[in-house]
Amino acid sequence: MKTRIISGAVLVAVLIGLLFSATKWPPIMYIACAVLAAIGVYEALYATGIVKNKIITAVGSVFSALFILRPIIVGLVPDRYILAPSISGLSTVIPFIVYTIFGGIANLTIIFALVQFALYLKFHKDIKLEGMLGMILLPIIISYAFLCFVSHVNRDASLFYVVLLFCFSAVADTGAYFVGVAIGKHKMAPVISPKKSWEGLIGGIVSSLLVTFLVCMLYQNCFNVKVNTIAVLIATPIFVLIGVLGDLTASLIKRKCEIKDFGKLIPGHGGVLDRFDSILMISAALSVMLSTFPLIK
Repeated sequence: MKTRIISGAVLVAVLIGLLFSATKWPPIMYIACAVLAAIGVYEALYATGIVKNKIITAVGSVFSALFILRPIIVGLVPDRYILAPSISGLSTVIPFIVYTIFGGIANLTIIFALVQFALYLKFHKDIKLEGMLGMILLPIIISYAFLCFVSHVNRDASLFYVVLLFCFSAVADTGAYFVGVAIGKHKMAPVISPKKSWEGLIGGIVSSLLVTFLVCMLYQNCFNVKVNTIAVLIATPIFVLIGVLGDLTASLIKRKCEIKDFGKLIPGHGGVLDRFDSILMISAALSVMLSTFPLIK
């Protein structure tokens, strides 16, 4: 427990440092999430044994990093090469090709899927059908979720959305843990995650609601940010449940693969996916919601 608490404190300190640095130099958050996504893909494919092929795993990790760094890469291409491409030499063709590949998410994703499928044809004797699906889908899902997190950091009042993410995940997890230990008797998913209880889930939702309400009041009264508090509170239980779903999904994968943790990068917590499983699913869901229903007036 001591190791877990110390590691958690270090993670929070690193996150705060990254958020502060991102206000001065925005690319740093893209780079950090690109590294985490690449590690997460490695954990999801190779460490679990879903795909025991270093080449395929490496391609997945590289794709996930490039997927997140795409806006930065596109920004490096001068407009004159995009608007009026020339085939007079490599100095003009290469920037245009880079823009063609990275200019749209669909382009990069399709190229990645084709490369992975070609590698599957070469190494198909060593890879089962679920491995083929995993080596294509998991890098896309993981990188998209991390990119959604970056998008929240880059929004107006970005700190508010980042704090909400942790209210829906870390605060809910903490509340669920203590309530579950104290009075948890009815198991929620005894096969997948024996320690989770319905009482703990309720405790997590209540804890998240209380802290989220305090955060909304703080932002409205101290930072003069007009928060749609009612909408946030209505959405809170939904996002807590989404986080639990992400946690249970990760637990199911680990149980199927017969592993305790996805990795050992974070002492006391496991790997990247062990620590970010719920927050990644919440981040993606929040991104979808904010595209049609903003929480700040």
